[in-house]
Amino acid sequence: MTNDEKERFEIVKELCALQDCTLQEAYNFIKTGKAVTGPLPKTANNPEPPALADGVYIVTRKGRAIEYTGEGIALLDDEAIGIGIKQGDRALTVALTDAADGEDVTLTANKDTTDYDGYIDTCIDAVADWNGKANTDHLREIGLNPAIKLKDGEYIPSVAELYLIYTHRKEINAALRFVGGDEIPGDWYWSSAEYSATYAWYLYLGTGTLYCDAKASGEGRVRPVSAFNFNR
Repeated sequence: MTNDEKERFEIVKELCALQDCTLQEAYNFIKTGKAVTGPLPKTANNPEPPALADGVYIVTRKGRAIEYTGEGIALLDDEAIGIGIKQGDRALTVALTDAADGEDVTLTANKDTTDYDGYIDTCIDAVADWNGKANTDHLREIGLNPAIKLKDGEYIPSVAELYLIYTHRKEINAALRFVGGDEIPGDWYWSSAEYSATYAWYLYLGTGTLYCDAKASGEGRVRPVSAFNFNR
């Protein structure tokens, strides 16, 4: 970092303590000294900003991702819309509340009668499945339980995505408490991965136990997720 960039960095720290600044705006000002709001062209002197570090983040309505450290966090006039998790090249945003008012519900209204070739019938393949969005699209085709109301961009997590939540559940729940969301209990949660025309996988978030149940008659909770852009 040049001396000019160091001076601008100090200005950014003072400014962002008084008003909202996106990471992109702060980075642009440090690099150019100008209040450029869009992304800068990538050059040798202006490389891509580094991706966020692994961890748990508060995702805000204004597009900010604030690392949750448990202290010294101020949202100012922004508000949280989810909790982001990043682990390596895997990431997602966890909704602040369960679907269906936190009730145990069936996954679909009926079993699958479509000509579907995406069933996952072994545990080893289920835990490697990160295709929650595509899986959810097929559940909609079958007839997703109408009690499971998903917002634009939301989907039901795959088994691998549920395990990512399970691994970080303690930190996620701490962040959820901080922003006033509903903690994720150690209960059975549906994944969007289907075992067969009748069954789907679900995960017990208390112990990490993976099992199957009938998607049109078995019941579990649903915590929606959405994409988390960690290249900010």
